[in-house]
Amino acid sequence: MRKLAGRGLLAAVIAATLLVRLWVIAHSPEPDTDAAGHLGIARALLAHPMSVSVHWVYLPAYHYVLALLEGVGLGATGVRVVNCVLAAALPVVVLEYARRTGHGERVALMAALLCAISPLVNLLGTSAQQETLFTLVVLGVAWAIDAGHTRRAGALLAFAVLVRYEAWGALALLVALQIAQRTPRVSRLLPWPRLPWAVTLPAAFAVFAWLLAHKLADGQWLGFLRELYRYAHRQTETFDRGPLWFAYRQPLSVFGWVLLGLFVVGLRRAFRIGHVVPVGICVFLEAAYLLRGALGSARYYESLTPFVALAAAHGVRVLGARRRWIARSVFVVAFARLLLLSTRFCGWEESVRRPSSAGARSSVAWRPKA
Repeated sequence: MRKLAGRGLLAAVIAATLLVRLWVIAHSPEPDTDAAGHLGIARALLAHPMSVSVHWVYLPAYHYVLALLEGVGLGATGVRVVNCVLAAALPVVVLEYARRTGHGERVALMAALLCAISPLVNLLGTSAQQETLFTLVVLGVAWAIDAGHTRRAGALLAFAVLVRYEAWGALALLVALQIAQRTPRVSRLLPWPRLPWAVTLPAAFAVFAWLLAHKLADGQWLGFLRELYRYAHRQTETFDRGPLWFAYRQPLSVFGWVLLGLFVVGLRRAFRIGHVVPVGICVFLEAAYLLRGALGSARYYESLTPFVALAAAHGVRVLGARRRWIARSVFVVAFARLLLLSTRFCGWEESVRRPSSAGARSSVAWRPKA
């Protein structure tokens, strides 16, 4: 009975947030102006599907997904609706992932609820940007690794490294782990079974193929990466906030201190070998920001949201190990805090009051002021 009640509550939260996002899409403009650029590239691909230069400094996979959606008649609003539905699917995937990888029914349900109400999942669920799809793919990679599905993990990781650059960090850390597991002195310290090379080889080949495509197209292996760095480096106002802004202030703005505190408490219990993937992403993003090669946008944290929610759910369980009412109280506080952050961060208050101004509010929310 309790299990059914919990599932019913999750279904209600998913349905409610889905309806709110659909309402926002119908009444508010795209919250991120970069989405229009990706859609423009996708339309250009319909005329020149083999062009490399049309992607500019971006990776190609999401552009081809958008081109497919454009080809079947979905415009910008249609893509936003697709992402809205994907955002509704994310908590369900979190629930099943946690259940099937040994985290337990209660932890799985709490993680799914926290994920469903999180600010980034809901904000980017109204956008045509690629983060929602990327988050599902990253979660799929971690799930496949934890479940021992080597080929599935390899295929998903290969797709991920052609969607967003931070997946390159996950690939690098996974390769480092594989090397460590094959080093006798180091392998004794690692609790996990050996990770097969088939997990990383397809992704490494995908990255090499994209570099080779640029070499054949414009004569430079890394020219597009240098252009990306110059573009990011020119945004000096982003980096004036200080070296710890992206690692400290941004997580507080999108997760809140309650969820992050629970994350710290539950991280040890939640961690699995598949979580090397989000760790690699996190290290890559912070390094790129410190080197002034990435803008430090808050939306970069969406791919980490399911794992933060899962560790936070374990944190709730740890704090309430002796008294169940403590666990319930802590979870209610964390859920309410996330709901408040979502309302403010996503501009839902302004959406309800002044639909025409919601998009302007949301676009500001990408990078909250320190």
